Amino acid sequence: MRRWISLALLGWLSMLFLAPVTVLAQGSKSNPADGVAFEQRMGEQVPLDAIFIDEQGYEVRLGQFFRSGLPVVLVMSYYECPMLCSFVREGVLSALQQVSLTAGRDFQVVNISIDPLETPMMASGVKTLTLQRYGRAGAEDGWHFLTGSEEQIRRVADAIGFKYVYDETIDQYAHAAGFVVLTPEGKTSRYFFGIEFNVSDVRLGIVEASSGKVGTPLDQFLLLCYQYNPITGKYTPAIMTILRIVGVLTVIGIIILIVTLSRSTPGGNLPPPRESVPA
Repeated sequence: MRRWISLALLGWLSMLFLAPVTVLAQGSKSNPADGVAFEQRMGEQVPLDAIFIDEQGYEVRLGQFFRSGLPVVLVMSYYECPMLCSFVREGVLSALQQVSLTAGRDFQVVNISIDPLETPMMASGVKTLTLQRYGRAGAEDGWHFLTGSEEQIRRVADAIGFKYVYDETIDQYAHAAGFVVLTPEGKTSRYFFGIEFNVSDVRLGIVEASSGKVGTPLDQFLLLCYQYNPITGKYTPAIMTILRIVGVLTVIGIIILIVTLSRSTPGGNLPPPRESVPA
């Protein structure tokens, strides 16, 4: 009897001490999503010598898309992504459809697949559908879809802070949502996060990245009144700048009012008084 009690006690103690080990072992399994992030690296230079294959099957260097001196909208995704990527590309397309600036004329768009197994044929199919929906002449020379090796993809992704992970269990890539606007020199300028993008913010982001090469004088004025918030990836009113502008306009208005009133003051333009005639 004592033997059975001893064995039962030993078994219970074994379970007691082994349970934490089991929990720790289960908890040590890495979650692919833990390595996903989109870190803002403002002013970071992207590798212009990175080599990719375009949608026609030709080898290209990333720097080729910056020779026009225009800002570049860079989207990292993959073409056969069943979920998030299609939403990101849809959001980018929707925003650019509503912006009066035109791809190929005012800016370039470069999509890079993060899946090294994807082919130029896949990229070509996505480009055809995208341009059909975009519906603007000349955009085929300003909207590009690239594929490449793991090494070259990582070089660009690391430069812009785009961290993604391949999940073998579901044969998909875990990645963040958004895109980045690059300057004509290939440096990161503005980040936009999510799958829906404010049209005004996107326009200002492109105009600001161009350093005044595209856009209107009104855009430049708005950039004085709005500042980019790196936390939200949106443009918000620059309160102090607005107050200064209002203050200057107020002072100018007061000066104009004073000058106007002084010119119409009674006595200033009246004829001289008549001389009195003795009775």
